[in-house]
Order: sequence, then structure tokens, then C-alpha cells
Amino acid sequence: MHMRGQDERHFRITVVHDDRYRFISQASEDGRKHGAPYASDEPDPVGDASGPSTPALLGSAIGHCLSAALLEALRNARVEIEGIETEVVCVVRRGAIGLPRIARIDIVLKPTVAEVSESVRRCAESYEKHCTVTSSVREGIDIQVAVDWQALKEPAG
Repeated sequence: MHMRGQDERHFRITVVHDDRYRFISQASEDGRKHGAPYASDEPDPVGDASGPSTPALLGSAIGHCLSAALLEALRNARVEIEGIETEVVCVVRRGAIGLPRIARIDIVLKPTVAEVSESVRRCAESYEKHCTVTSSVREGIDIQVAVDWQALKEPAG
């Protein structure tokens, strides 16, 4: 990801409840929407799997970021590339307190290049550190949580 000469970039995702455990999200930055709204849902038995689950969304973000970082490294090295297919598997298990947790994420990137040259090998050794999402998840993320209750009418008194 490029910082465009900025110290910070603020990516906003608005998440709105739709039905049962389905939510509709819209990403934006500086008031400019990023793509179309997208659905996410919980798998059965509570949800309908009408959209990706939250582990799948995390896996997708990591897979996308790694793929983009490798693509950028290859392009900067002037390597001819036909495309990249990436497979991500998020393994969810019961954690220490018995609740589902992501145990690991397995990723396989499959770039198609004209030839596997020394330049390609160098890219493969260095691209991963440029992946914003993977590097952040690996180090841990400070998450601040607040609740801003919205009332239909003001309390009496």
C-alpha cells in the first residue's frame, strides 16, 4: 500500500445489520466510497452463509495484500507476469476457553511468470515484509472499542 506522502490514511468501513446475522459493509476513505457495498454473514447454524464469514474476510484481506505486494515487487523488478492466484485457508478451532478462534492461516500464492529467474527469486524473498495486513496481524493490533448508543427517543427526566 502506498501512503501517498501522508503520515496516516483512514479507511472507514460502515457495517449495517441487514437480517439475522447478515451485515452490509461499505468501505471508504476521505468520504470516497471504495467499491460497492458487500455482504457478510455467519455460516450455519446461526447464519445463512449468504456472504463471506468474518474469518473468510480476514483471510481475504491477507490474501489480497500478499498478492498485491508480490505483484508490485515483480512489476518493480520488470518481471513479466501473467497473473496470481492465491488460496487462503483460515483454520478455526476451539480456543483455550472453548470458543472458536482462528488457529492459523495457510496461504499459497501461485504467480504465473514467463520464467523463474534470479530476479523472481529475489522478489519472493522480500515481498512479504511489504504486506501491510500480514505484517500488522502478525505483530498484533491495538483495538479500541467504544459503544455509542443510539436511542429512538430521549430518556425521561
